[in-house]
Amino acid sequence: MLGFFRKILPIHKIVFVVHDILLISITLYLCLLFQVDDVYETSPDFMYGFSFLMLSMLVIFKYNSLYKYQSFLNASKQIVLIIKSLLTSMTLVIYFSFFFKFTELTNERSLIFTTYLVLFFILIITRVIIIPNIYYWLVKKGKIKVNLLIIGAGDKVNEKVKDLTASKANYYKIVGFLDDDDNKIGDKYSGIPVLGKIADLKEIVKEYKVNDVFISIKNLHEEKLQSIIDECKSINKTVHIDSALYDIVKERLTVEEISATTAFRVVPSKVRTYYTSAKRLIDIFVTLVLIIGFSPVWLMLFLLVKFTSKGPGFYKAKVVGLDQKEFYMLKFRSMYHETSKDIHIDKVKDMIKKNEATTKLKDDPRITPLGEFYRKYSLDEFPQLWNVLKGEMSLVGPRPNVPYELEHMKEWQKKRFEVVPGMTGLWQIKGRDEVKFSYQIVLDFFYIEHRSLMMDLEILLKTIPVAVFGKGGK
Repeated sequence: MLGFFRKILPIHKIVFVVHDILLISITLYLCLLFQVDDVYETSPDFMYGFSFLMLSMLVIFKYNSLYKYQSFLNASKQIVLIIKSLLTSMTLVIYFSFFFKFTELTNERSLIFTTYLVLFFILIITRVIIIPNIYYWLVKKGKIKVNLLIIGAGDKVNEKVKDLTASKANYYKIVGFLDDDDNKIGDKYSGIPVLGKIADLKEIVKEYKVNDVFISIKNLHEEKLQSIIDECKSINKTVHIDSALYDIVKERLTVEEISATTAFRVVPSKVRTYYTSAKRLIDIFVTLVLIIGFSPVWLMLFLLVKFTSKGPGFYKAKVVGLDQKEFYMLKFRSMYHETSKDIHIDKVKDMIKKNEATTKLKDDPRITPLGEFYRKYSLDEFPQLWNVLKGEMSLVGPRPNVPYELEHMKEWQKKRFEVVPGMTGLWQIKGRDEVKFSYQIVLDFFYIEHRSLMMDLEILLKTIPVAVFGKGGK
């Protein structure tokens, strides 16, 4: 049974999710028991309010990374995140109670404050003190153990082994290395043998009952790296990647730690039927609200384009989306009508081949004065809501590419076409035009491998200030 749950969540996440549900439930019941005269005849307001409290806390804990490895083993960091989460949840519960006019709950403000105060002290005792120490004890006794295979026995292999085994929270047992250097086969590093070549991955994984794979080859060719990742996923193994290509992820995102080091983590493919369906429903609902609610604004933006320069108000750009299928993406026209694409085609070719950032062309004579303003604040992008409504795009996802970009992309970079493209994505909020092309692709990979409704919400919320302040949109 534990093995089944570990495929869904790492061990520590299972423990904490169950712990939080039980702890919050017991705390709520005890607070009601001691502060309300007859807890069994209380108003439904209490139950509705505290049900919202339970749900909000679990979501906020997830959003604040309280289920991540590096949070629950860092006492000071976890205390700060607990305080932040409790204050956020309490504020939401109070607003929720006033909005839905739960008078019984709003009149018992002392009950709300007492509940959160008790929760704070209990969470500190259990989450910060008891559970981490139990975890350390289980690791020390070998009760929690994961067999780890390392791909790459390079010059710094002994240093890497030290990093992977240094932490007292480390539950990994390194069974061996794989390396394509014939001279290293059979050798030992830090007492750990080189078991074979990378081509032997499947056989070694089966023979040594490997749970996770750690790729530690800094300059491995992108195509080869992607093929190893795909092979690990095909045999249902989690892979941790320590490669120069994925350094952008560690620089700009909070990633999972593996012992005393950090790595880009790819989990075996999960069935995301519920996520895909829920995301589509959210796309439709939000899009309809934005289109209908802001229709006067869209009309004004459209008319401004029509009146300030000759040509149509909309521009239809042919782009490449899911499964490399082409469609027409709608935008407010920001260029003079019937301008040449040649200057942009040449820039795109150089950008991809030289791995440059996707900065806009400076002093581009094709862009109208109004178009420059629209682009800076991403106003030209809003007609894509129509593409979202049609299902060609989503609110969140990798940005679609134009066909002449696809022509110059390498095969490993085309992985971004495995999901529906979006109006905004991860690299838009993590640097936008400051990010090199290959790093944009890697950030898209991170989104594809870790996408969830919570991540989509976070990207949407963080897109707002990026667009409002025009960061990287010149």
